[in-house]
Amino acid sequence: MELNLKGLEELGSVENLRLPAFAVATMQAEGRENPRWIHVGPGNLFRAYVARVADDLIARGEHWPIVAVAPRDPGDMDVQLGDHDLMSLKVTLNPDGTREERVVAGISEALAVAREADYRRLVEVARNPGVALMSFTITEKGYVITDSAGDLQPEVTSGLAEAPGSQEAAAAHAMLLTVGLLWERFNAVRDSGKPAPLTLLSFDNFSHNGDKLRESVLTIVSKWLEQGAVPREFADWIGDEGNVAFPITVIDKITPRPSPAVAADLADRGFTDMEVTTPRRTPLAGFVNTEPTEYLIIEDKFAGERPAWEGLGVDVVARETCDDFENMKVTTCLNPLHTALAVAGCLLHFPTIDSEMRDPALAALVRELGEREAMPVVVDPGIVKPEEFLQEVLEVRFPNRYLPDDPARIAMDTSQKLPIRFGVTLKKYRERGLDLGALHAIPFVFALWLRYLTGLDDNGAPLEISSDPLGPELQAHFQGVALGENDDAEARLAPLLAREDIFGIDLTETPLAAKVTDFYKEMMSAPGAIRATVDKEFHK
Repeated sequence: MELNLKGLEELGSVENLRLPAFAVATMQAEGRENPRWIHVGPGNLFRAYVARVADDLIARGEHWPIVAVAPRDPGDMDVQLGDHDLMSLKVTLNPDGTREERVVAGISEALAVAREADYRRLVEVARNPGVALMSFTITEKGYVITDSAGDLQPEVTSGLAEAPGSQEAAAAHAMLLTVGLLWERFNAVRDSGKPAPLTLLSFDNFSHNGDKLRESVLTIVSKWLEQGAVPREFADWIGDEGNVAFPITVIDKITPRPSPAVAADLADRGFTDMEVTTPRRTPLAGFVNTEPTEYLIIEDKFAGERPAWEGLGVDVVARETCDDFENMKVTTCLNPLHTALAVAGCLLHFPTIDSEMRDPALAALVRELGEREAMPVVVDPGIVKPEEFLQEVLEVRFPNRYLPDDPARIAMDTSQKLPIRFGVTLKKYRERGLDLGALHAIPFVFALWLRYLTGLDDNGAPLEISSDPLGPELQAHFQGVALGENDDAEARLAPLLAREDIFGIDLTETPLAAKVTDFYKEMMSAPGAIRATVDKEFHK
């Protein structure tokens, strides 16, 4: 059996497989005729959650199909969606070992910016006044626009050399794509004389994502305006949130890379096109394996029409509630714990996050992070109690052995995550007059990460570091380090510990710098020192 439009009838005979409750081909044709929603970055989280929400909306008679957009290399999208007529097989892995399988079909078309015909079609979609949403899952680094000394980062600068809205600019950077499509929409509004409000939603997993999205968009618009590439009216149009809105959101659903074990099980059940392939570094498949838990919290600030999301696993709330949930999840009760396990798991060669939770010392580390060091600054968002959310993370979600997740995946882009996942808590401690010197687990995690940047595992063997925008720059600080040689540790670490852009605050102005340095030195003292230090500090 294959997952495609022709194979849907045969798939109907598969036991316990949930199929779309509508004619998929008809939906896709109607969606191409009347698009409503653009999504940039159709990866695993999108296919397991966002597309599922669109599927459910369509099933209950609401027309919200999604136009999926690959911002750069279309190869991943071709494998995961194109080969399956834009459908995905969602495999929910429950902690008790049971599974739920569902064909998700909320997508009407898939377009790649790198393909000329696709880009022309995307411009046409963006100009359509019926499109009310544009959402993103492009990871934190997809929003990074630097403009120190008036120079944007290289790929953005190269894009600015092209005409606004050109395919060349759009292919250079996701934010250039976004502003280019807004430019096309502005022109369509100006030509027609009719308003066409649009809401931009970041579904990426970092704090105040909507604010960062708006900041990145306005940075590019300002540069284009400075260069005379666009008129002042365009900047004013985007700046009016009655035209273009940027709500903040919080999304929470673990979607690891596709598991070969799940693929093998699907093959045993008769699926012939669900194998895991690795055309490049990232494993790809037509299925998504995921956990049952999910939260999507959206600030109630839309520029125009929005879907009736109620009852579909989406909460539309006041900004304060969204902010409180975000702080609970991103800065205290989940994401910092994930980062701690990711870095420790890489250094100690744990194969999965769940296997780390069966290690008494590592389980105690993240429990201390959440229960003792995070809880003093958590605000109850009202959607779920922080204590209950944290216990679900510690006792159900992370230990789920049926949802294997690679620590190296979670360790990607750690330099971009630390200022939010830990820095926000440190700032709150300082603002509230709490004792930073009493912290134990947080400086230990910082030391683990710095130890990770040495590129040496616990035995002193070379360790491949996960990709990070600051990776080469940071690793340069550790050139020539060797186990047992700690004489220059203070001088080596001090410039890094002072970086507020990484740790949220200047650690050298706090008691934390000495703690981090001492932990780092202890873990660099000899082969096996990381294991010994983790056990000494947390397995009590």
